[in-house]
Amino acid sequence: MIIIPQTKGGVGKSTVAMQIIAPYLYKKHGKKITYIEIDDENNDSESFTRTQIVNKRMLGTNRISELDEMILMDDNHEIIVDVGGNKTSSLVLDEIKKIGSFGNVKWIIPLGDGELDGKNAIATMKKIRKIEDNPEKNMIFALNRAINMEPDYVEEQFINFFGHKYLENNSVICDFVKDPSYFPVKNDKVITMSRYLGSTVWEMAYNNTDFAQKAMQAKELGDIESARKYLFFRRIQTESKDYVLDVLNKIFYDLDKWLEIKK
Repeated sequence: MIIIPQTKGGVGKSTVAMQIIAPYLYKKHGKKITYIEIDDENNDSESFTRTQIVNKRMLGTNRISELDEMILMDDNHEIIVDVGGNKTSSLVLDEIKKIGSFGNVKWIIPLGDGELDGKNAIATMKKIRKIEDNPEKNMIFALNRAINMEPDYVEEQFINFFGHKYLENNSVICDFVKDPSYFPVKNDKVITMSRYLGSTVWEMAYNNTDFAQKAMQAKELGDIESARKYLFFRRIQTESKDYVLDVLNKIFYDLDKWLEIKK
C-alpha cells in the first residue's frame, strides 16, 4: 500500500497520487489500481472522470478502521491512499499507529516550496516515525511544482527541504533525515489540462486517437472549427508525451529502485 499524507492542504497530494503513482502502478501491475481517497471536505479525484487506470473509492474519516485489513493484505502495493490535509492526515496516521503497517506501507510526503509546506512535511514525517520501525527506508518526498528539473535549481527552489547556507531557515527536512529520498515533480500546463479533460497526463500521452488525421478530415469537409479543436488536442497529446519522457519516466525509474515491487 502506498499512502500519501500531509498535514497541510494544497501541496499536490492528488497530483502525486493520480498523475504519478497511479500510472506507475498500473504500468507495473498491468491492471487497474485501487485508489482510495480519504477526505470529508474535498474529493479531488472526482476531477478524473475519464481515467481508466484506477478503481476509485471514497472513504470517510468515520470508516478509517477499514484500512486495517487492507494494509495487512496489500503487500505488493496495489492500493493507493490519498489522504486529505489538515486534521484528516492526523486522524489517519493516528489510526494506523494503533495496528502498525506490517511492513506493507510505503509513504510519500508531498510538499511545495513554501515555508509552511516544509514545516508540515516535518510534522507528518514525525508522525510516520511513530508507526514505522524503519521510516527513512519506507518514506520518500515529492517536491511538487518544480519550476526546473535541474538538480541545482531544485535545491534552491526547495530551500524548505534542503536548506541553504546563506539563507536563514529554522528547520528543514535535511536537518532530520540524512540523504532523504525524493523526486521533483515539474509543474506544467498539461497537468492542468488533463484535469479539465478528466484524465491523467500519462493516459493522454498514450491515447491512440489520431488527431492529425481527424484535423485533416475536418479540413476537407470545410469544418474549420472542428479542425482547430483536433489541432488543439493534437498539441496536448504531444506535450503529454514530452512530459512522460522528460518527467514521469525519470520518476518511475526512481520509484523502481525505492519500491522494489514483487514480480
